Amino acid sequence: MITQVPQPVLEVHDLTVSYDQHPVLWNVDLSLPAGQLIGILGPNGAGKSTLIKSIMGLIPPTSGYIKIFDKPLQEVRTRISYVPQRESVDWNFPASVLDVVVMGTYGKLGLFRRPGKKEVQVAQDALEQVGMTAFANRQISELSGGQQQRVFIARALAQQADLYLMDEPFAGVDMATETAIFQLLQDMARAGKTVLVVHHDIHSAMNFFEWVIMLNLHLVASGPKDQVMTEELLRKTYGGKLNLLTQVTDLIRKQDFNPLKS
Repeated sequence: MITQVPQPVLEVHDLTVSYDQHPVLWNVDLSLPAGQLIGILGPNGAGKSTLIKSIMGLIPPTSGYIKIFDKPLQEVRTRISYVPQRESVDWNFPASVLDVVVMGTYGKLGLFRRPGKKEVQVAQDALEQVGMTAFANRQISELSGGQQQRVFIARALAQQADLYLMDEPFAGVDMATETAIFQLLQDMARAGKTVLVVHHDIHSAMNFFEWVIMLNLHLVASGPKDQVMTEELLRKTYGGKLNLLTQVTDLIRKQDFNPLKS
């Protein structure tokens, strides 16, 4: 089940990605709407992070192409923000929380310009949005995993982008932090931003995402949550790997999920 979108913010056409000549994604073809909170779901090894990295140009495709805002990535890179997995970052780098978030403003400064009062204010506003103002002068290495994740998201907010790509932003955070971040992402979508999130928890996906991409090496489905998160498509995506499938399908049958629930 693939929903086609008029005037999509992101288009992926016949995308195949290989590592050492072994395809890890093949023939992915989808288009995504603007101003939505979008989840990428699938089992471990399904190619979720690979899809995000391909969109960002970090992994070259074997075949196919990607258009963002109807243009190649190189022409619109300043309109895109990327949050990689937390474990891929050296958190021992000697920098304060505020320094890290100010780095998010560099893309709009251009060469040879240093951040000034305006950029610092943008960073402080971003820290306030994620509830980390009190930690502005703390070294990032001193923070907990959930706090580091909030700082990473604040850095992305400081970029003032139109499309946000987030790879497992909820890994290692507690339930309260996850809910708070989800609510922030929903606010961003309501403000017209498009937020694409690699995620692993089907239950919270039911509550928060508006649009869902289901991946398992190939595209199983892409469309509005209520059309995509069905028992049939969940089975096609997860197969025997979905330990909680019975509970999930019971929820679906009862229609016991609400995007406004926390």
